[in-house]
Amino acid sequence: MSLRRAIALLLLALAGLVATALPANAATPDANYLNAAHELNLTIIDAAHAATSQGHSSCVRTVAAQIERDHRKLSAQEAQLATRFGIKLVTLPSPAQRKQLDAVGAKSGTSGYDAAWLALQRAQHQQYLTLIDGDLPKAASPAVESVADGAKPVVQMDLRMVAGPCRTSTTKPVVPTGDGGQVADAQKARSRAALVLLAIGALLLFVGKKKTMRRRLLGVAAFAAGLVMVFGGHPGDKGKVPQAGNSAEEREAAVPPVRVTLPGVKNASVQPVATSSNGQLDVPASPTTVGWWAAGAAPGSKGGTVLLAGHVDSARYGLGVFSGLSEVPVGAKVAVTGGDGDVHRYKIVARRIYPQTSLPTDLFQGAGKPRLVLVTCTGAYDHKAHQYTHNLVLYGVPVF
Repeated sequence: MSLRRAIALLLLALAGLVATALPANAATPDANYLNAAHELNLTIIDAAHAATSQGHSSCVRTVAAQIERDHRKLSAQEAQLATRFGIKLVTLPSPAQRKQLDAVGAKSGTSGYDAAWLALQRAQHQQYLTLIDGDLPKAASPAVESVADGAKPVVQMDLRMVAGPCRTSTTKPVVPTGDGGQVADAQKARSRAALVLLAIGALLLFVGKKKTMRRRLLGVAAFAAGLVMVFGGHPGDKGKVPQAGNSAEEREAAVPPVRVTLPGVKNASVQPVATSSNGQLDVPASPTTVGWWAAGAAPGSKGGTVLLAGHVDSARYGLGVFSGLSEVPVGAKVAVTGGDGDVHRYKIVARRIYPQTSLPTDLFQGAGKPRLVLVTCTGAYDHKAHQYTHNLVLYGVPVF
């Protein structure tokens, strides 16, 4: 055997020894975060599933069902990324977590079950938030970091339901996306100007005996301009709304969005949001940032509604990122970029205006056919309450 061949065989043997000594997952930030989060989700899901039938109060059973849905979605996102990156995820809660689950389960059928379950959920959700706010997501890949960012508002929302006495969360948040009134004031000024033009046109056309050709032309022009301003400034309902459907298919795992582009909005940043304690969608404070309903579907999901909400205006900062949403025509294209860099494209097919307190419930449902909705404020503005009366909703469908 030649010396070169002997060295090669020795190196191969050493490589084999090293490989067998290493764990299945290299200790990377991606693997560490995904496994830690997945372990928490497995524990939360296990406890929530049990409480849907074993909870004493209807509140605990209702909250448990919502928490189970939310964390199955988060778990699916982790599994998708783990598969993409070749990371082997844990399949069971840790022994310590299993012991906690067994302790709660031992109280099944007793008056102490609900309190024990709420305490376990509080602890697990607080631990989840500590993980998200730690160093692991910051050191991970952009896709994993975006999944962690998207999980945070959902975990916070669920934690509020179990933080004290059990409280259910609203299934139809109010979406307040304007507190400045600048757009409404501009529309009001436009309406006044339109009335002035209509009055001038009427005077030129119908008042007085001497009506020269020049006067008639000026009257027609003023009247036409007034009509255009009256009927051209208010977006009306248009197109057929793509229904959410009755499919029981859950949201497919997908990476949360980070940017959105559409006519009048170029590469706006997207931030995951959920509901606040008062039941309102916690839209980003910055009017240049779009909020993504993190408890709903993510772009690229096989089913569900991807809901993006943006300010029309702001009392502090002026016009918002969706101030021109009323000008976006049916047929326009929208591009939503995920945290993994994938771009998902949609086509606007319908526009609707709803009272702010009467948004369709199916906008916030996870199951159903895939679609996109863009939401902002419109209508009259109440300067005392600092809010608009209506929401403008654009509906889109995926373009493949």
